[in-house]
Amino acid sequence: MSTLVEQDAARPVAPPPSWGLARRTVTADPEVSSRRAGDQIAWLRDYGSRRINSLLIDERRCIPPHIAQDFGVAGLFGPLIEEEYAGTALRFRDMFRVFEQLMAIDTGLGTWMTTSLFPGTRSLSVWTTTEFKQEWLPLLATGRTLAAYAQTEPGAGSDFSQISTTARPAPSGGWLLSGDKHWIGNGTWAGVSTVIARPQAQHTTRSSLLALAVPTASQGVLPGEEHLSFGQRGMVQSRMRFTDVTVPDRYVLADGDGRRVAMDSMCASRLALSAFALGALKRITQLSLRFARSRTTSGMTLKDRAVARGWLADTVARTDILEALVYDLADRLDAGQTVGLEPIIAAKVLGSEWAVEAADRLMQLLGGRGYDEANMAARMYRDLRVYRIFEGPTEALCDFLGRRTLRQTGQVTTMLRDHSGADLTQRFETALANRPAPGGGAPDAPHAAVATALMWTLAAGAVRRHAPDLPHAQHVAEVQLQRALDAVHTGDGLPTTVPDDLLEQAMDRYERDIGDVVQALPGVRTEPDPLLRRP
Repeated sequence: MSTLVEQDAARPVAPPPSWGLARRTVTADPEVSSRRAGDQIAWLRDYGSRRINSLLIDERRCIPPHIAQDFGVAGLFGPLIEEEYAGTALRFRDMFRVFEQLMAIDTGLGTWMTTSLFPGTRSLSVWTTTEFKQEWLPLLATGRTLAAYAQTEPGAGSDFSQISTTARPAPSGGWLLSGDKHWIGNGTWAGVSTVIARPQAQHTTRSSLLALAVPTASQGVLPGEEHLSFGQRGMVQSRMRFTDVTVPDRYVLADGDGRRVAMDSMCASRLALSAFALGALKRITQLSLRFARSRTTSGMTLKDRAVARGWLADTVARTDILEALVYDLADRLDAGQTVGLEPIIAAKVLGSEWAVEAADRLMQLLGGRGYDEANMAARMYRDLRVYRIFEGPTEALCDFLGRRTLRQTGQVTTMLRDHSGADLTQRFETALANRPAPGGGAPDAPHAAVATALMWTLAAGAVRRHAPDLPHAQHVAEVQLQRALDAVHTGDGLPTTVPDDLLEQAMDRYERDIGDVVQALPGVRTEPDPLLRRP
């Protein structure tokens, strides 16, 4: 999580409008949107059974071209693009329904769609000029080209203050872009990328940013090496290098307010990830129950064994809770409201943590079968594991939420009353007011405990409104909320004091035990023979 964001959270001022997430584009009529989503879901169910082979995509580390082409024809790349630019302009609720279905079919393709749309397309469909939209959005909506988003650098992720890529004014107008980016989804596939850079001009500050739309065919753009990732193997993640790339003023996003683009991108991507995690949870639960019903040990099915039954019930409750939270936020966005950082982060953290844990449980439930690539569980775990890292690691986001809550309590509780009601907010405020003072070598309050209580307050409020007929989900949400509030009240979660020399002493012992072997065998040669190079 960005150091800059943490610094801003300490200031007793209202967050700027760019921190919230709003629709910002014109959607289709609700009935049209719902029908389009329904048609896409039906198409995906048919197409997924006949034309997608997830195992081969994973083994070959490449999404087949026909899938990208067919997704484009089906309109899957167009939900964030308005109808006048050939998009499907889906409402958030309908878009998330499609996301769930795709993720249930293939966790890698679902995440690729996240990257392509959030942050890829959204930055360009929301923050660019009409001239740019007319030129590029019809191509993006139909999948004839893909979008990328280049923010991460070797020394900077969501920490904007560390971005070193620069844009300096060009003598003839526009900007000259230079710098290196990495972990860029669609990086070597995209036709156009949003690049976050630091402007080198008068009256700029360390927090000033520019967001530039850069066609990847531009002179000075060099696609870099691809990252061979643990999961998501079909989707490309690569480096990109920019050397004095000329970017005209008409390709500057959001009238030069790049920080607004970056914050909007992270909010939108986090919420989208929670919707994709929801689809994964439903599929994992489906597979787990199917196996538990069929697998018999010592004369009893796994479904009837207490441990497996508890896992399944817990996962069902978590799925229902996440569904209530995700679609509560979707409905607010569709109603024209702006949704703040806190509920979006809550949905992202809870969804990613639960999806990864459910995938791990599925592997454990399957036993040796779970370790067999043919049985999906291993691939799903590898694909989902990055959700706890994408768009901010869980630990950093929780630390940010805790700090923000303690430093801007009034703003946070005002938000809570709107999302969760007066009684749940009062319980949260009481736990917060009665928390123990930090001590024992811990200079900070237990940010993670406060964040957990905040997230469960939001989740419990969403379940009340959107799942009144699911008593098990309500019960689990209430139990977890009370545990989280008790942890704040009792001080559980305070950082443990660690002796200064403990880690160094441990490293000395381990080096004696296992040495410090660094593999130095040469890797793959990629440079052609000197005799074959151009003279």
